[in-house]
Amino acid sequence: MDSEPQPSELPVSVAARLEHIPERERIAKGIIKVLKKFGTYEPEVDDILAYRIADSIFYMKKVENFLDAPTATEHTYSRVTDIQTKQQNMIEQAMEELALSRKERMKKQSEAGFTQKLREEIEKAKNS
Repeated sequence: MDSEPQPSELPVSVAARLEHIPERERIAKGIIKVLKKFGTYEPEVDDILAYRIADSIFYMKKVENFLDAPTATEHTYSRVTDIQTKQQNMIEQAMEELALSRKERMKKQSEAGFTQKLREEIEKAKNS
């Protein structure tokens, strides 16, 4: 699976443009807020995917402007829908990755919690 370049890996001009877009930040922060609410939030993994989703949403909206241009043609419509479809696929893929990593973390957390409680009960049984 090809990984997408992170902002630090992009040319400075592209990374700088992405980092300071208020709409992108608002979208990403909203996604992160939801992830924190559901628990097992890990910024190292989740932030990358949250910003990938935010970028895709931002570009999906941005590309719609080409449809309103006076020079828009059938080809423009075709390209815009193609780009939007690809962006939507990227969103779906990032959402699946978030769900899978969260499921795995929650599973490990549940197993670790169960193991710890079991150890505590065994220790209580040994000491009584």
